[in-house]
Amino acid sequence: MISTTLFISIIGALSAITVSILGAWYANRNNIVLQTRKLKEDHYISYIEALHDLVSNNDGKDVIKKYVFARDKLFIIASEDVVKKIMLYEEKGVGEANSLHNAFLTEIVKSIRKDLKITDENFPEIYFKSHIKPKINISSS
Repeated sequence: MISTTLFISIIGALSAITVSILGAWYANRNNIVLQTRKLKEDHYISYIEALHDLVSNNDGKDVIKKYVFARDKLFIIASEDVVKKIMLYEEKGVGEANSLHNAFLTEIVKSIRKDLKITDENFPEIYFKSHIKPKINISSS
């Protein structure tokens, strides 16, 4: 017959093994979640940078190429909602009046923030401010 001390030692050892296995599994799972979030953040930042460059200076092939590449990479990691908002923006917001364009842009950013688990109750409508100074034509009369 197994003594009480031996029985308690076996149960303790099994408990320790179980706890260490579960701890390793949760740590690995959290590591994957954090790596995925970091990857999403990096792709979202690249996309927003490329979109900003496209909006402020959309006449160069390099700017368009950078935007398309950033967008296509984003399709791999972005949530379904973000992808839908990007497609909707491209279909109905590009080349339209500023208010319509900005509404679609705001929806993309809201979706990105939601995917990154950043919650907002009253996120304002946003727009890109160009770093290029507009040419002002002042004519003397």
